[in-house]
Amino acid sequence: MADILTQLQTCLDQLATQFYATLCYLTTYHDNIPATPPPTSTTPSAAPLLAKIPKNASTPPVPASAPQAAQSQSQASPPPPDSTNPPGQGQNADNQQQQNADGTAEGLPAPDSPATFAARQRELARDLVIKEQQIEYLISVLPGIDSSEAEQERRIRELE
Repeated sequence: MADILTQLQTCLDQLATQFYATLCYLTTYHDNIPATPPPTSTTPSAAPLLAKIPKNASTPPVPASAPQAAQSQSQASPPPPDSTNPPGQGQNADNQQQQNADGTAEGLPAPDSPATFAARQRELARDLVIKEQQIEYLISVLPGIDSSEAEQERRIRELE
């Protein structure tokens, strides 16, 4: 059996892992319904829509020390074909890979039903509370500030 401090450290590590796993579950399996509906007015907002933001140029940046002729030549030549996409498919293939027909991102699982999601939320919350209670218990059995070194040595001899 490990000492109390080692058990406490293990429990804290497990609690951090449970926090991370809970956040991952919640962000992965939520129903993705926006809290506020998007504005229906046509007035431009402070930030442009993603579709209106221009993409970065596909040509690599040219160092400032390069001659001006090489820079103009690289701008005039078409960008090399993307080796990751089959011929005939450009950025549209990337966009199709990011979203399926139903609007969910590819590679992500479908959201859980509201009842399943709520049940799993309760289970994850219960697990976090239980782990926190374990940590509180371990802290409570640690020798307090009030106990002197002599009292702690006497307690060790009793336990042996």
